[in-house]
Amino acid sequence: MVLIVSYFGNQLIYSLGWTHGSNWCEIEFDKHIPLIPWFVYFYYLTFPLGIITFFMLAYKDKKAFYNLFLTLIISFAISGVIYVFFQTEFTKSDFTPQTFTDKLVVWTWGSTNPINCFPSQHTFMALTMIIACVSGKNINKLFRILTIFIAIMIILSTVLIRQHFLLDIFGSLDIMGIVYGIVYISGYGEKKALKQMAKKGEKKEN
Repeated sequence: MVLIVSYFGNQLIYSLGWTHGSNWCEIEFDKHIPLIPWFVYFYYLTFPLGIITFFMLAYKDKKAFYNLFLTLIISFAISGVIYVFFQTEFTKSDFTPQTFTDKLVVWTWGSTNPINCFPSQHTFMALTMIIACVSGKNINKLFRILTIFIAIMIILSTVLIRQHFLLDIFGSLDIMGIVYGIVYISGYGEKKALKQMAKKGEKKEN
């Protein structure tokens, strides 16, 4: 729900004309990053793989799941506020599509408004996958390796298909790292997991 509100709320704001976007996140190095169209396929793996990872984590490690779930909700909420008041615009470069992959990149550029660059929600999801695979217990080793690899490629894709600036990625790392640290230290995941176990125990007794 928070993702829907933060993302589509931003789309609505853009359609109503309330925009004051700028490329304040762009640094000189961004101008030298090449466009590599085939990375768009990793970009589109973000949410399907993220959902699969969440389901697996919920089944394997409740504590890690609750910590990550709350972290993601708070991170998305923060991004929604930033999208409204500190809009970041990524001006797409001139590019003539020649292949299906090229056309998919151009379609991706036009599918969303250009003022929601900082922070990157795709990076949030990719970081969630990485943290899930590192912190979660009893997760298949091959699944861990493949998911972490794809998550890294997803983060790279956000800049290599020209959807984000480098600072968008580092900003996402900072926001999610801080939020996750606070949630983890608070013991939220452990409390929720124990509470759920207690409820299951009561049901069995009844």
